[in-house]
Amino acid sequence: MTAGTVPLLEARSITKRFFGALALDAASFELRAGEIHALIGENGAGKSTFIKILAGVYQADGGEIRLDGQVADPAVDALPLAFVHQDLALVDDLSVGENIALIAGYPRKRGLIDWQAVMRQVAPLYAAMDVEPPDPERLVVTLSLSEKAILGIVRSLAGKPRALVLDEPTAALPEADAQRLFEAIRRLRDAGTSIIYVSHRLNELFGLADRVTVFRDGRHVHTAEIRATNPERLIAQMLGRPLESVEIARHDAARQPAALRVEDLVVEGRGPLSFEASPGEVLGLVGLRGGGQEAAGRAIFGALTADAGRIVLDGRALPRTDGIGARIRAGIVLLAGDRMRESTFPGMTLAENLFPNPLITARGLWQPRATATERKTVHARLEQFDVRPRNPGSLIDWLSGGNQQKVCLARWLEARARVVILEEPTAGVDIGAKLSIHQMLRKAAADGAAVIVVSSDLEEVAAVCDRALVIDRGRVAAELAGHAMTMDALIARSSLGERRSGAQDATYLSDNV
Repeated sequence: MTAGTVPLLEARSITKRFFGALALDAASFELRAGEIHALIGENGAGKSTFIKILAGVYQADGGEIRLDGQVADPAVDALPLAFVHQDLALVDDLSVGENIALIAGYPRKRGLIDWQAVMRQVAPLYAAMDVEPPDPERLVVTLSLSEKAILGIVRSLAGKPRALVLDEPTAALPEADAQRLFEAIRRLRDAGTSIIYVSHRLNELFGLADRVTVFRDGRHVHTAEIRATNPERLIAQMLGRPLESVEIARHDAARQPAALRVEDLVVEGRGPLSFEASPGEVLGLVGLRGGGQEAAGRAIFGALTADAGRIVLDGRALPRTDGIGARIRAGIVLLAGDRMRESTFPGMTLAENLFPNPLITARGLWQPRATATERKTVHARLEQFDVRPRNPGSLIDWLSGGNQQKVCLARWLEARARVVILEEPTAGVDIGAKLSIHQMLRKAAADGAAVIVVSSDLEEVAAVCDRALVIDRGRVAAELAGHAMTMDALIARSSLGERRSGAQDATYLSDNV
């Protein structure tokens, strides 16, 4: 931006309080025309509150927002911004054209919906991103993850916004799909659309963003040209201190008898899969999307029924037809990757989310829920796992993603399960919460659990796991451990699996189940 050029959007000294607590403390932000500006910070730093003020959901208690140099009030005057959230709010059972029409409107002819015109709206919007459009009549449920992400952005363009706000757009995307999305975002920028890009994945910013701003504790603490900084500096700004070297000790659990044995398991036609997991170890399951690792984890938990094979826990074969309840009673638990839909209980308190089911605490169905022991345990767990806020009566909906994940993990660790399975345990959480969750996993293993991590984050697997199995077509394609288990080795082994299977989509995400 040259001297004297007015920013497209400028937020000055924005303040917001909730019940007396400062969520934003004189925070500032500037967006130039035709730039991608990343907004980062730990969970609870104020990013979400700031975005909701821009959207007019919240009204700021202080400060001002300027559009093209003129004061504007988002609560009164809709800003020319479009918001694409992590939950894209697409309707799977409707077509691409119908999903776009939900935003763009349904053209009418003689009082009736003009379905041909509805479908004709699709191509021009995709052309704005220089992306080949799908068949307008194709159901959204059949789209890939990257196609859904692009559709979420495409339909936001229907209102002809001057700027887009993208909130964690790659949180659920494998690497190859993320790269396709980045290409589309760059084309939008090059066409003149400004973009506020909110993300926890720092590495992806360096090939995408032009500038980056850091929020911490509700304040603006740093803005830099992306080419003039690096991940270490940004992490230090986010935390308010240099990132300490966190050494997560690996445990040699090979000599211990296996807590879990999987023998010739076939799930959804993929397999056979055989492996062991021992008490005290963290075992990673990785591979290409569709490789079968997530399906295997869910079959072990009882959420899917295996076609063949055996699951043996502490020497006892479990009935293949066991459901989730039977597996929890046996000592196997799973923390699903889709936090809000499958792991939390929205509209319920932290205490209720910690103790939602008598299977977890082995208390009878008819015992009073809020026993003194339970209340004491809730307070202890919220403090132990550094959940913020620590009010047991707070709704889980109010918590950041990292704190929600801590509550879900604390629930299962309270069960003292023999086998703990986690899907994408740190997806969408900040650096500090990620390190905390990794330490929780190691603590669970140290306490005697066999921990199985199904993750597309290969850096995470290399850092926290004792061993990793690369799964291809439901089988073990490679096993890595110790110093041989590096991120590069995991990528290389996964790529070998892809070439054998002839897959077209080179990704490193667990399959979508």
